[in-house]
Amino acid sequence: MTSKPEYVSLLNDIRLQENRAGVYLEAWANKTDNKDLKECLSFVAAREYSHGDIFDRRVKELGFQTEEISDPDFDEKVRVVKSDISDAEKIAWLNETRLRQATPGVRERYEAATDDEAVDPLTRSLLRWFTDVENDSVVRMGAVYAEIKKAG
Repeated sequence: MTSKPEYVSLLNDIRLQENRAGVYLEAWANKTDNKDLKECLSFVAAREYSHGDIFDRRVKELGFQTEEISDPDFDEKVRVVKSDISDAEKIAWLNETRLRQATPGVRERYEAATDDEAVDPLTRSLLRWFTDVENDSVVRMGAVYAEIKKAG
């Protein structure tokens, strides 16, 4: 490719988001005493790191370099999940943080890209797979979060 397609920035954003999610979910897994939550967070964190690697590779396969973009909320997420507040409070805080995110968010952008014919077919296929895996992670985490809310 000679000119950089617009969606390469999206792939980079996904890469960054996934790697960062891996970091804070792993940090939370290492902090919690809840066995089910620890297992779920560890599983999803491993997925997130893997997704970051996959999207890093895809950007490079397309002939471009990834870019580092700061996330002003990242350090605060890590601080909160490592803190001594309850897991239920961490869940509530993370949910509130998601509600404050800019729209359209990365998720809306990658879901739209799965049907955008300006995106090459292999990348669209990758984005469809990624959407399915992300949905599975949301279901897994939602089930554990619901148990924590019910117990709290």
